[in-house]
Amino acid sequence: KKIEGNNFGIRKNLLDYDQVNNEQREIIYKERRKVLDGDNMRDSIFHMITDIVDNTVDMCCSDDVDPEEWDLNELNSVLLPIIPLEPLTKERLHVKKKNEMKHQLKEEAVKLYEMKEAEFPEAEQIREIERVVLLKVIDARWMDHIDDMDQLREGIGMQAYGQRDPVVEYRLVGFDMFNDMIKAIQEETTGALFHVQIEQKLQKEEAPKITGTNK
Repeated sequence: KKIEGNNFGIRKNLLDYDQVNNEQREIIYKERRKVLDGDNMRDSIFHMITDIVDNTVDMCCSDDVDPEEWDLNELNSVLLPIIPLEPLTKERLHVKKKNEMKHQLKEEAVKLYEMKEAEFPEAEQIREIERVVLLKVIDARWMDHIDDMDQLREGIGMQAYGQRDPVVEYRLVGFDMFNDMIKAIQEETTGALFHVQIEQKLQKEEAPKITGTNK
């Protein structure tokens, strides 16, 4: 009975672990399916842009701190490599609250992306690039996440020695890791799209034909 009880507990834990993975897999595969079906991902990209602005401003600025003391250097170092806005300075920002800053930066970021779209002769060209970049980034980050979750599962059993349910800890830590992966997908995808360049094909001029007879 004791052995069977232990085996049942092991099987139940494995099912609980797999349930966590399946929930995450369903979310990722749903987004991935949109890309593969050729859906227009423009709204998703704009949603990523606004999320990045929100998260970065929340991380670097606080309403509890005087706007004069906001660390704009940190904000520039985190945000500008992803969204290449004009460097943020106290003179450029005429805001008194964090939400006002978010609104201004979102407007600037959206306009900047619309300028990037306008560089392409046809709208569908940038739409296809969005799908290709997004699919590539999702696949790479998801594979890394699966490896990280496997390592977490191997080590989470030690939580039982600390009188904590390893399945609950696996769910909590896995949730944080999944959110970190989503954030990384957003940042990598957005950064790549803001920096994509159209390659101009230069046609070589024909060499002048020899008309003389002199060698």
